[in-house]
Amino acid sequence: MKNTKIYYLLFCFVVSLSSCEEFVSVEVPGSQLSGEIVFEDYKTAEAVLLNVYTKMNNNVMVCGDGNGISVLLGNYTDELKCYGLNIPELMFYQNELATINPTIQSLWRNTYNLIYSLNTVIEGVENSVSLKQHDRDRLLGEALFVRAYLHFYLNELFGEIPYVTSTDYRINTSIGKQTNEALFSLLEDDLLRSESLLTDNYTGIHRVRPNKSTVLALQARLYLYHEKWELAKQKASMVINNSVLYSLVMDINAVFLRNSPGTIWQLMSAPEGKNTLDAKSFIFKTVPPPSRALQEGLVNKFEINDLRGINWVKSVSNSSRTFYHAFKYKLNNDTSTSMEYSIQFRLEEMYLIRAEANAELNLLDLSAADLNSIRNKAGLANTTALTKDELLTAILKERQLEFFTELGHRFFDLKRRGGLDSVLSGVKPGWNTSDVLFPLPENELLLNPNLLPQNDGH
Repeated sequence: MKNTKIYYLLFCFVVSLSSCEEFVSVEVPGSQLSGEIVFEDYKTAEAVLLNVYTKMNNNVMVCGDGNGISVLLGNYTDELKCYGLNIPELMFYQNELATINPTIQSLWRNTYNLIYSLNTVIEGVENSVSLKQHDRDRLLGEALFVRAYLHFYLNELFGEIPYVTSTDYRINTSIGKQTNEALFSLLEDDLLRSESLLTDNYTGIHRVRPNKSTVLALQARLYLYHEKWELAKQKASMVINNSVLYSLVMDINAVFLRNSPGTIWQLMSAPEGKNTLDAKSFIFKTVPPPSRALQEGLVNKFEINDLRGINWVKSVSNSSRTFYHAFKYKLNNDTSTSMEYSIQFRLEEMYLIRAEANAELNLLDLSAADLNSIRNKAGLANTTALTKDELLTAILKERQLEFFTELGHRFFDLKRRGGLDSVLSGVKPGWNTSDVLFPLPENELLLNPNLLPQNDGH
């Protein structure tokens, strides 16, 4: 076990040096590394953590390619229409997810493998005797945040899951599921601890390492999803009020550039000159689309003068038909320097979280003000919504138009507001109420019976 862990750390270290050039440049020490030595030096400890960010951007659920939730949940809801016949997302579009679905298995396995990496960092840093306190706090704060971030998505997709905090193989292969209430507490604990360790200062440039505001942003989302309105409002306000770092971008075409002041946290495109997988996933130039296109029902929801519909949606036509694709990320080719990174949190979400929380708290004028900040930025007039119910409906629609094809926001919004059945039953053949949760992978249930029972309907 000990040797396996050492080899794993060495592998992560080497991979991180080759794929995270902007993050760090470190020479491998001449002497043999052990697991303990890795975490006695800041640069080698950091290299293990940086490998996590690289994998998140390339092959774990928040990545921008066809295996990430932006594409998969876009197909699962009313955002995308699938045109490919032999691609993994087709089963998501058709709502025919089986317990042996390889994409479901990869979502689970790859994410938990990354959580294991984070636990390695957490244990190694906590046991280190040589790291300086500010370095220890930074590494530990980041690792705790990302561990919570990944568990948050696993919980939203699969329901009750294990919350893994150990690198002990014997524990991890027999661990049972936590209740949703327990998962909320574990997420909150990791995030509160992370918040206490991180500062507002970003490590390096381009906001590719989470800071304290990143933690606050996930806290705001977590509290919103669990209907803790006052806490959601408080955390979102802390980010919004940090005007030294963040401001709404009034140029709609600059929102997704890597130097945007509205970005709270993004994943780096590497090496330099690469842009996002998101652009490659959504942009097409020929019809019919080779893989996926926007649903016309979504496109038609934009008001005629909505700058998002004008600038974030692009049409491609032939002599008989027009198709549409997301055009938020605009560079699906290499450039001399990277221009776009994959955004995980941006300031607009904080405004809409606070708008929703204020509406639920019956602070309707404050709710409308935040909603109007987003509408006005998109070139739209102030909302006409007056009552609580009208404002909540308007906010949900605004979230749909603001965050389409971004990390499954639409699915999670419909799920938490109880709208999946009413919205998707009319547009998604094969939609069932039980589709609110993905099936647990069958191979994982065979390996660990403590994960039983299977989710309803699967």
